[in-house]
Amino acid sequence: MKDLTIGFFLIHPMQKYFLLAFFVGLFLIPLGLHSAFAETWYPGEGLKVGDYYRYNTCFTDWHNCTPIELDFWIQNKTSDGSGYNVQFLAIDGSNIQKGHTVFGTVSPDPTYSDPNIADYTNVYRNTIIWLDAFATSESPKDFGYPAWGRTGSVGGGTVGPKDQEQVTVQGGTYKAWVIFFHKGVDNKIWVVPNMPFPVKGIVYADVTQGQPPPQYVFELLETGNSQTPPAFLNRSSSAIAGSGICPTDDTSAVHDSINTDTSSMIIEYRYTPAVPHQGCPVQWSLYFEHYYDPGQKIGNIQYDIYTVDDQGKKIGSVTEDLGKSTLFAPAGTDFRTIIINQPPPTTHYVIYVAGTGPENTVPNPILYGLIKVDVKTEPPLGPLPTGTPTNIVPEFPVSAIMIMALVVSMVILFTRFKTNFSNLKF
Repeated sequence: MKDLTIGFFLIHPMQKYFLLAFFVGLFLIPLGLHSAFAETWYPGEGLKVGDYYRYNTCFTDWHNCTPIELDFWIQNKTSDGSGYNVQFLAIDGSNIQKGHTVFGTVSPDPTYSDPNIADYTNVYRNTIIWLDAFATSESPKDFGYPAWGRTGSVGGGTVGPKDQEQVTVQGGTYKAWVIFFHKGVDNKIWVVPNMPFPVKGIVYADVTQGQPPPQYVFELLETGNSQTPPAFLNRSSSAIAGSGICPTDDTSAVHDSINTDTSSMIIEYRYTPAVPHQGCPVQWSLYFEHYYDPGQKIGNIQYDIYTVDDQGKKIGSVTEDLGKSTLFAPAGTDFRTIIINQPPPTTHYVIYVAGTGPENTVPNPILYGLIKVDVKTEPPLGPLPTGTPTNIVPEFPVSAIMIMALVVSMVILFTRFKTNFSNLKF
């Protein structure tokens, strides 16, 4: 058996296996150390019964990032163990809504929400736990990996950990990983490894022109654990306009996309319920998109929503009701709740884009245009609010009209005969 020669050294054939194992070990040690000390995370990691969180939040699809407070307490596990029963509170200016929602365990995404808080749990879904699009309990992500995924927009940036830094929010000071991506501007979400939810985030809207406005912003106000309801839950829900007479569980909707009459853009809309009652609210979601790329939104839209009669004459305006010159969609999306005031059978809406430009400025009319949307309307379910049009023409059946005509004829005939009888002399 011959010895192997490596450089100036003679190696016995039995030794070559030892050297091979040695070098393989050197190669595997870093991988083993990485595996042993790897730090992974996903939204909801370590969440347990009794945990509570309070956040200041804004979301561009909720009244153009008007700040609201979202608070929640993990009450207990669901009966089948597949999720958590959660008490959820939203403080939206003077409007306070409290209700029950259910968080999943793969990610703390609401799988059910009471109707009065559904809009607010949707804000929570699109802000505080936005990172569950990249990391879940079934696919946790390692802070040592620079790329967790990519944003969904065209030319989207790589999303992943950039570095660690000290971050101070109202809820405390933490050493956090900065989850980062760049799309025109820097977007950051601060994640603390041993906490189920991020402590801070600021992500900007993807727009094709102008300074990108915030898509969402949030900051942790308070966190803790309590086996009894925390003090912040000692609130009652505000009355919802029309809630006494308007359905609150109608989730039907109408969704469509229409080119403006000038082909300046596509306006995508969704409203719910599909057939509202006069005097009841309708929730609108609007998206102003490039006609050549419907997924790409146009920023800094100034617009209005008119109501018109059957002849197309303007009879109302959302901006006038609000005392504004135009409505504003900085990120090319907007959300509006509008009370149906017009009587059945149809309310005619015109969504009119005046142009683009910063809020409270004269819009550039280059992208002006409009679409028309007819909303089928049902009669009111109760007393109408003061000032609601009441020009509802009752529909009488033909038989009722004939009976009324017969009664009138008999009254006239009887009156005439009575007069003749009074002139008779006996």
